[in-house]
Amino acid sequence: MELNTTSQITPGILTMLPLFYVGWSDSVLSPSEIKLIHEKLEDADFLTDYEKEYLIHYTDPQTPPTTEVFKFWVDTLKEKAYNLEELKKKSLVDLGIEMALSSIEYDKEKPWNAPKAVASIKEIEKAMGLESESSVHLFLGKMEHDSNKEDSIDEFSFESKKMQSILDGDKADVIERVKKLMRDPFFSIDLNPDKSVKRNRTLKQVKALAKQGLGSYAFPKNFGGGGRVGDHITVFETLAYGDLSLLIKFGVQFGLFGGTVFNLGTEKHHRKYIDPLGKADLLGCFAMTETGHGSNVRGLETTAVYDHEKKSITIHSPTHQSGKEYIGNAMHCSMAAVFAQLIVNGEKHGVHAVLVPIRDQESNLYPGIKVEDCGYKIGLNGVDNGRLWFDQVEVPVENLLDRFGSIDEDGHYISSIQNPNKRFFTMLGALVVGRICVGQAGINASKSALAIAIKYGNKRRQFASKDDEPETLLMDYPTHQRRLLPRLAKTYGYYLSIAKLSKDYIKADEDKMRKIETKAAGLKALATWHATDTIQECREACGGKGYLSENRIGALKADSDIFTTFEGDNTVLLQLVAKGLLTEFKQSFHDEGFTAVIRYLGDRIGNTLNTYNPIYKRNTSSEHLLDREFHLDAFRYREKRLLISLSQRMQDYLKKRINPFDAFLKCQTHMIELAKAYIERLVLRDFNSKIRELDDGKEKKALSKMCDLYALSVIEEHKGWYLESDYMDGSKTKAVRRMVTKLCAGIKLDSLAYVDAFGIPDDLLGAEII
Repeated sequence: MELNTTSQITPGILTMLPLFYVGWSDSVLSPSEIKLIHEKLEDADFLTDYEKEYLIHYTDPQTPPTTEVFKFWVDTLKEKAYNLEELKKKSLVDLGIEMALSSIEYDKEKPWNAPKAVASIKEIEKAMGLESESSVHLFLGKMEHDSNKEDSIDEFSFESKKMQSILDGDKADVIERVKKLMRDPFFSIDLNPDKSVKRNRTLKQVKALAKQGLGSYAFPKNFGGGGRVGDHITVFETLAYGDLSLLIKFGVQFGLFGGTVFNLGTEKHHRKYIDPLGKADLLGCFAMTETGHGSNVRGLETTAVYDHEKKSITIHSPTHQSGKEYIGNAMHCSMAAVFAQLIVNGEKHGVHAVLVPIRDQESNLYPGIKVEDCGYKIGLNGVDNGRLWFDQVEVPVENLLDRFGSIDEDGHYISSIQNPNKRFFTMLGALVVGRICVGQAGINASKSALAIAIKYGNKRRQFASKDDEPETLLMDYPTHQRRLLPRLAKTYGYYLSIAKLSKDYIKADEDKMRKIETKAAGLKALATWHATDTIQECREACGGKGYLSENRIGALKADSDIFTTFEGDNTVLLQLVAKGLLTEFKQSFHDEGFTAVIRYLGDRIGNTLNTYNPIYKRNTSSEHLLDREFHLDAFRYREKRLLISLSQRMQDYLKKRINPFDAFLKCQTHMIELAKAYIERLVLRDFNSKIRELDDGKEKKALSKMCDLYALSVIEEHKGWYLESDYMDGSKTKAVRRMVTKLCAGIKLDSLAYVDAFGIPDDLLGAEII
């Protein structure tokens, strides 16, 4: 149904139009709003069937009003409202009723101002939180975007709303839609410790998000999706402002299970499964990790044996250790994407994914399937993690997700990628978006913790210099500034870098995907470690208050801790980053493993370690320390020096005839430092790139201060290394320390504006102390 002419706006519709405008002005109607509106509309005998159909149509989240329709609503409301007498403009309900009664199509047999009608409309108004006796001028001002809360220019050096626009970028509408949903009581954070209650509630919430259309964003439109991969990432990261159990269960259903079907399957799978799984009608799980094999996916023991006569594949767990471990959605799902060793005609072809039905429509397990509950965890107890075993479970060969490897009509295995190592890494690379999502979710959890701690630090007082003077704000203490503000700067930096990575991922071709995968692995590792560290520091910065459940930091800490080890153990991921750097992302490494790396290093790197002589080794001036080129040079030097020295060590081990794998083991800690240096430099590069995009102004200066603090605080963390490498002397590292302290003192004055720029409403933060 399309709204094109004013003749379609009947008096009955006018009674509801002000409420509908406000309901959709944030781009979404929440489940609670939709449920109540439907109930009241069905009982509204003052509406015609056409009017009910029209209004119900525009409560469906799948068919929101188009831009054209929405603009027409605004124009209609302005026109009708301005024609009313001033005294009649008391509330949105009054406005709607008066517009209907003043309409030229007014039918006196339809008493829109009758007590029953007024009461019904007022109940909708109250449920939507719009109950007010204020003038409708405020409502009209909202339509003109004049009623937005502005920052006090005198209070802070920049406007947090403008900074928020910089951070949100072109995803602002999607972010606001999800935040509005999260603020609905239906999605409130549940502190009930009973896992069964939490799991059932989380499942209902996931289905509600699917009904809103959010579950299918990442999939193509021709398969029932939204064709909006970037928006899918945005939805996921924004859900991190709410209950993290919902975030993870949403990610398992639509990201891991749905992403596996879409990215590893072909058209026959897409047509059959994408639409129902995007609507959460088909619940699935991602069964990769085994009890005996977590990070070592290539070593999975579960088998998938093809039988040509039956045209079937038999899934089997040969040992207890080969059971699938820690599988999200295991207790609710009806299907699993099982990763197993594919065996065709007695020959192994490596790990492939197969769709295996788990439960029937009555939720009974199919024969051969064994499921156990993982029980209570440190956090995320709204996620139903379980263990799965398969005892000779037979499925049709069509259930093989065969984008990269299939079985032909003659029963032979075929693949467009002949090299099994390359095929394996290509398959895993198709799932890289999960690491991007988890990294950004960790950063958004950090934002929540920092917002709580910094807001509390700007109101909590402790100790005074004199008995007759006010006590000192926590944020006025240099130690408090040092604890929180460098972490705030890192949060800004990681967020901007992962946001850029998301955009690069969406538009990347096959040639660029290796670099994307390497950056995603490294950023996921550093961002989630940063989240764990930051949330703990925020807990301590809030003292005993931070330990109370009512202030949420404990939940953030417990629920996000697992981020450091799922979607790839962080230490393992950084080793992958280092290996990629050592081969300059050459494909030969992914094809041939450690031997290719050693051979490449032997070809490219000599025995002599090149040295780098910085020009400003002893320069301690403020101008130099705040020079962006100095920051970049320091980060580049650390990365280059670590790469060259690591290469030399490996070459030395090879000359001593040490096995290449053992050579890597001897250099593991060195590799981790190289990977960290690489990611730290990329974050600084992306931070600077964002700043260069901005027009000169207060927000650009404020973001530049954050970038300076990020750069110098990272340099300070590695000052021992810089001294050992003779890149700086002691006087310079001391000057860096003093400059970090000075930057913290300056940023402290705007600390509230910096966290307000995250755009997290206080009710979403969910902390009583703020």
